[in-house]
Amino acid sequence: MKQKLIAAGLSCVLALSLTSPCLAIRTGSSGPQAAGRLDASQIVAPARATLSFSEIRARVLSGNLSIRSAKEGLAAARSMDLDKQFKDAIQELDDAIDDLDDAIEQMETAISSMSAASSASPDAAVKSLQEALSSAEGGGINAAALAQSISSISAASVMSTYSQLQARSMKSNVDSLKDQKSTLEEQLDDLKEERDKQKKEYARTLEDTARQVDYAVDQTVAGAESLYLSILSTQMQLEALQRSQADTARTVQEMTLRHQLGQISQQTLTQVQNGYDALVSTVSGLESTIATMKSSLQSLLGEQPTGSLTLLDTPSVTQQELSSISFAADLAAAKEKSFTLYSSARAVEKAEDEMEDARKDHGKSSYQYQMAEHSYQSAVYQNSAAVSGFELAVQTLYRAVAPAQAALAVKDADLIYQEQVFSAAELKYAQGNLSANGLENAKSTLEGARRDVAAARLDLFTAYHAYRQAVTLGLTGGAG
Repeated sequence: MKQKLIAAGLSCVLALSLTSPCLAIRTGSSGPQAAGRLDASQIVAPARATLSFSEIRARVLSGNLSIRSAKEGLAAARSMDLDKQFKDAIQELDDAIDDLDDAIEQMETAISSMSAASSASPDAAVKSLQEALSSAEGGGINAAALAQSISSISAASVMSTYSQLQARSMKSNVDSLKDQKSTLEEQLDDLKEERDKQKKEYARTLEDTARQVDYAVDQTVAGAESLYLSILSTQMQLEALQRSQADTARTVQEMTLRHQLGQISQQTLTQVQNGYDALVSTVSGLESTIATMKSSLQSLLGEQPTGSLTLLDTPSVTQQELSSISFAADLAAAKEKSFTLYSSARAVEKAEDEMEDARKDHGKSSYQYQMAEHSYQSAVYQNSAAVSGFELAVQTLYRAVAPAQAALAVKDADLIYQEQVFSAAELKYAQGNLSANGLENAKSTLEGARRDVAAARLDLFTAYHAYRQAVTLGLTGGAG
């Protein structure tokens, strides 16, 4: 009964798989039909044209179908009422015990009456006989009275014997009923104990499942945020390549003119042209990669993966946020949030319970207990290893922030230098001491420095955000 009750409540939740970003992707209207009548072709939301970084969690929670399915399954499991599951069986035993109490009471009352009757009748008959004999001794023998007394004594003796036998039989029945009552009371106690045990186990299983669902949600959101940042980074690479492509196009034009003037060979021109063609191909491939990444992000959001999506902002981290980092406190918070450490600790608890059950059922000298003891020790070692690995992962994320911060400082300094160089180039161009191509090259270098700063700023945010995900969600990439 135990397994059936738990399976009925949790099978829909424990069978959930959140490995796929969303369920079937179909075109159709934007929402489900009337309550209770869902059409699979209408569930997936249409793609929205824009997305900001701060919207990701809300969009994932509202749109990702795997997450919505998991939450519905968890809600269904939480709706189970084990008290009601046991209510009928407990009430049936209570009623049977009450019926036995009534029967026992009635029999004990009847036994008391019979005992009184069996003891009273012979006494009355003997008294009557004594009176008859007294009359006989006085010379006034009353034959009829004497005969009646003797008859009365015989009848009373028979009735007394019968009542005693009947009372003895009923006492035996009462003892049997009391045994039945005792058995039912034991069954009732066992049933209530089983109910309380199942409620405790069910509550812990629900907690495990809820933590697992939350972990899957956090992983999905983290995956979407990672994709968002990767798309931004790849778009910066694309912009750099497009700028390089434009610069190379100018170079091709210059080399073509110089070839026409006989200043360079055809081979040199061909090499420049091949470089330009390679850049064009790389730009095209990168554009395709970005479209694919955007489709994946839309899929995580539970939207139709069109590959067309505009990212509205580039997130950044402030100096105040960086200064507020406290590794010791953050590590403690991260360990509290980690699903991996939670699961590892639960494995130790289960192994300890199984070891204690083996001790109670089989004794400390049994092989069952020895096996359970070794399993428990193994779980303890695994838990210690999980804690050490998690601490190392958080520490690695923490140590990645400072180098990213230093890299940004270097890029900022280089940008200041390139701005000065460009200002000088503008002055030279105005004075006629620099060609238009030279000015364009200086401008391109300046824009490259600006892109480098933007990329370094994004890298710093990515490092900081990964660290904060470990602290607030217990996610470390390798161990969450």
